[in-house]
Amino acid sequence: MKSISILIAIDDGHGMNTPGKRTPYISSIGASIKENEFNREVVHRLNNMLKASGFQTLLVAPEEKDIPLSVRTNRANQAGADAYISIHYNAYNGHFSDNPNGIELYVYRGHLNKDAGRLAHSIGRYLKQGTKQYYRGVKEADFHVLRETSMIAVLTESGFMDHPKEALLMRETEFQNEVAVEHAKGICDFFNLPFKASSKRPWYVGRRIESIYEGELRFYSQPTWGNEAIAGYVQKGYGFPRIVDRVKVEGYNQYKVENSKGLSFYITASETYVKVI
Repeated sequence: MKSISILIAIDDGHGMNTPGKRTPYISSIGASIKENEFNREVVHRLNNMLKASGFQTLLVAPEEKDIPLSVRTNRANQAGADAYISIHYNAYNGHFSDNPNGIELYVYRGHLNKDAGRLAHSIGRYLKQGTKQYYRGVKEADFHVLRETSMIAVLTESGFMDHPKEALLMRETEFQNEVAVEHAKGICDFFNLPFKASSKRPWYVGRRIESIYEGELRFYSQPTWGNEAIAGYVQKGYGFPRIVDRVKVEGYNQYKVENSKGLSFYITASETYVKVI
């Protein structure tokens, strides 16, 4: 589809190794989940969906390291973006306890009844239709990315990292995609454009993966590197007949794969250890 002149700046809030931006330790997966594992995957999908719907897009922090907030907003301002969307996952006190849960969206102070508020409500309308979560509404805040942007700006929180159930949602590829779709539909509605899901499938989906490692290469029952989730090992030249998706786990990629019986597992995506055929 031919791009139109509307430019959407997209921000995957925080870097992969930003201190503190992660869940508490989750014993069932043997690890903590970093906030950017979720943020970056949603941004990747949202970027493709907005492009498919005809928008121009700008990723304000595509680097692996954490990019300062001033750099992010300066990039959007200098590019003349029409809207700024910052994707986040919330936290309360950093511990699993009787913590709040649910979705909330933010705009800058005094903008609740302006275009930013209308865009936030448009996105929120779809967010509360997906996975059942408490909808906390649209609020005002003095966040840098809302204050220092010269365009409509919305920050979204799709759950709480220190709520046990919502923490586990962060690694579910179906949930990541759902959240991206909900954001894209809300943005499309606000700008009065039809939503078109991206038809471009990643090059690796549906292909076979084989180990090129000389020893035994472990694979996992869950997206984790923890020993307790090791499901088995593959020898060099052996692998899985179908790749389903690629996920980020603690800063490194894994492929979600299926065996001949349709059972799902996870294996490293590093080209040092595997090749896609």
